[in-house]
Amino acid sequence: MNRLFTRRAVCAVAAATLALTAAATPRAQAEAPIKIGWPNITEQAMLGVMAALVIEKKLGLPVERFPNLGGTGIAQQAIISGAIDVLPDYTGDALANVLKLDPITDPKKAYEVVRDGYKDKYKITWLAPTSFNNTYALALKGDKAKELNIKTISDLAAQAPKWTLGSSVEFAARPLDGYPGMSKHYGFKFGAIKPMEIGLMYTAVDSGSVDVIVAFATDARIGKIGLAVLDDDKLFFPAYNAAITVRDDVLAKHPEIGPAIEAVTNSLDTETQIKLNGQADIDGLDIEKVAEMYLKEKGFIPK
Repeated sequence: MNRLFTRRAVCAVAAATLALTAAATPRAQAEAPIKIGWPNITEQAMLGVMAALVIEKKLGLPVERFPNLGGTGIAQQAIISGAIDVLPDYTGDALANVLKLDPITDPKKAYEVVRDGYKDKYKITWLAPTSFNNTYALALKGDKAKELNIKTISDLAAQAPKWTLGSSVEFAARPLDGYPGMSKHYGFKFGAIKPMEIGLMYTAVDSGSVDVIVAFATDARIGKIGLAVLDDDKLFFPAYNAAITVRDDVLAKHPEIGPAIEAVTNSLDTETQIKLNGQADIDGLDIEKVAEMYLKEKGFIPK
């Protein structure tokens, strides 16, 4: 995926997006809007919406939203350039795509490295991470895995040259934590790789048009279609704990944003996030609605 980013691209997205009405208070009206963006990925979109709702409805600050910023790399460049102020991100993505560092499998260490690196280089704060780790996960239909006794990624070596791997467009090209790095680390390649939209991966493996997919650990569709997730036995995939990142100048002006958002992300464990993702991806509920219902239920925003 092309990771180049221009301010014009964000402006085009903004022009196509209806501006949301800020909280009608004198304080909100006097403030410049806080610009929150996210890629076109369900979980990141949900985290971005949650951040927007908390800032808007709990703190009474105006928000401008920039949804569907393409892939994660484009969104990362948006916050680094200052085109947006707030972005939900993942530790593994930031390590490989932005800081250009080798993957780190230990969640605590990965967070500390990206936290310090972003602070020093970009004046961006990583708020406290979620406990869930939405790492990449190779998966195939459960009955096929059972029939061929495939339990680990290493177990794919004999079949991979005859099989097709389905993955996101980003994963197919990412040198450190994507397919090139994985195939080198494990010492085998698939016969073919089909980059595609994330949602289509699950349809493809369910129908048999691909044999294995690069799924996401907190995706509810793994259970929905009966996939077997393979053990990363050689520890290739890095930690991908989510966190909300905020430009330092915004936090300096509004320090209350940190604790308000961290209260939400601290509540999101693996089971909870899989359930929320499923409400959007399987049940077809609007992401904004899913996020708002959760925040109201937990008391993070007024009912």
